[in-house]
Amino acid sequence: MNIREFIQEYFKMSRYVALGSLDGILAVMGVTLAASGVASVGGVNIPNYIIGLTGLSGGMALAMSNAFGSFIGERAEEARTIRELEKKMVLEERSLDDTLIHQQAKKRIYMSMITHGFSSFAGSFVPVVPFLLIENRTDAILTTISLCFVALVFLGIYLGKVSRESLLKTSLEIVAIGVLISLVSFLIGGGH
Repeated sequence: MNIREFIQEYFKMSRYVALGSLDGILAVMGVTLAASGVASVGGVNIPNYIIGLTGLSGGMALAMSNAFGSFIGERAEEARTIRELEKKMVLEERSLDDTLIHQQAKKRIYMSMITHGFSSFAGSFVPVVPFLLIENRTDAILTTISLCFVALVFLGIYLGKVSRESLLKTSLEIVAIGVLISLVSFLIGGGH
């Protein structure tokens, strides 16, 4: 598979692009905002880049968890589908192993793993970058929130196009989820 085919396959897995990106943006936004709040309330002078690295480590863990979770889940699903197909075709179990059907299933399994993991990791950079580049805590927080909500709107537009649903409705749903997570993170991180 060349790079062009790989990119086409990647975006065909729109479910995992969306899930991973959403996970990366929202989970890491929650981690960075909570860590920032805890650092501020605790009165400890922690540089913003440390908060950014904390978020990035959470993003890495999330990406790996999503990648391996997709691998395990998709592998089980594909195996079940193949076993059902063998049964319908009145074949012995494992008769379709090492066939084109089996090879295509393996390709889908690995693409789901790569797509979900990479999208999670890429999404995690959105809330982290301001903490890595901006020294002023308030500016980093406001920039993170702004970037995350812009990314969520674009993700909503992407999902709206994929699902052929209302772009506005899909974007508003995703942004509402982002607001909820921001509020919970703020409250947990020291907004009390």
